[in-house]
Amino acid sequence: MKKTIIFSIAIIYLVSIIVVTFFGMQSRLDQFQVYMTDIEITSFDQEVNGNKYLFVDFNDEEGYASVFIDYDYAPDNATHPDRVSFSLTGNTYTDDNGETAYYAEVSANGEVVFYSRKAVVLTIRTTDGSSLADSVTIICR
Repeated sequence: MKKTIIFSIAIIYLVSIIVVTFFGMQSRLDQFQVYMTDIEITSFDQEVNGNKYLFVDFNDEEGYASVFIDYDYAPDNATHPDRVSFSLTGNTYTDDNGETAYYAEVSANGEVVFYSRKAVVLTIRTTDGSSLADSVTIICR
């Protein structure tokens, strides 16, 4: 009877070592993720009372204007510095047919294209889990 108890304990010990080795000791990538702690739009012309403004000249010959939005982030070793999204506010209107039309659109890489002279607010947000944002008012004249 003593031999079976010792044998059972040895089996449980070996099984627990195997289970811990395969399931409990694996490192996960998200354990080591470095989140952004700051994001700031750097392409602007002036700042008034903490609000950033960027001025863009409309090209009448081409029928549009475009500008790329630059930004900085911290820390430099952030795991996913490219996990950001751009959004515009005040860039749509309802046309004569009741359809939504756009004064301006923004691409995933931060290019804002204007189809008419208008002011819009661009917001950049981190999507890496840090929930940071910065905004700039872009005035197309």
